[in-house]
Amino acid sequence: MKPLLRWWIFVSLIIVISFAFTYFGLFVDVWDKDRTKLSFLIIIIFLATTVHCGKETLKISNAIEGNISKEEINRIDWRGRQEIGWFISDLLLTIGMIGTVAGFLIMLAGAFIGIDLNNEEAMKGVLERMSKGMSTALYTTLFGLICGGFLKVQYFSLTRATDLLIGTSEKEK
Repeated sequence: MKPLLRWWIFVSLIIVISFAFTYFGLFVDVWDKDRTKLSFLIIIIFLATTVHCGKETLKISNAIEGNISKEEINRIDWRGRQEIGWFISDLLLTIGMIGTVAGFLIMLAGAFIGIDLNNEEAMKGVLERMSKGMSTALYTTLFGLICGGFLKVQYFSLTRATDLLIGTSEKEK
């Protein structure tokens, strides 16, 4: 399968998943419960990097189809242009883990200071504050893992196409 077609099919799947998230109100739910908003930072970085991967995939596809001269193929540092995607996929995982720690800090920050453990209403308030921190931790972890994993799949496909291109141009030398 051509690299650009493979990338487009994968992006189409991401679009369908995004519509499902919107339809079921999951984005609104995440916006309300993620107090750090890191989940949306992860999504924005993911979308920008997906566009970058699409541009690089288009260039690789054009090179494989012979629309770029052999001299230009040999002159371009294909792997160097893809390193940013691998870096950002790991960065998204890291941001997700930072959100996890931030969520736990929100959850535990002053949760039991000055609380009468025998007062049922006070305990309900503590549990409500703790649930906000826990939802922040879980949502940022989830979005970091999913978006980081989706980027890795895209850049893996791009790397395979690059290997095919570089292997073909090496044989022609």
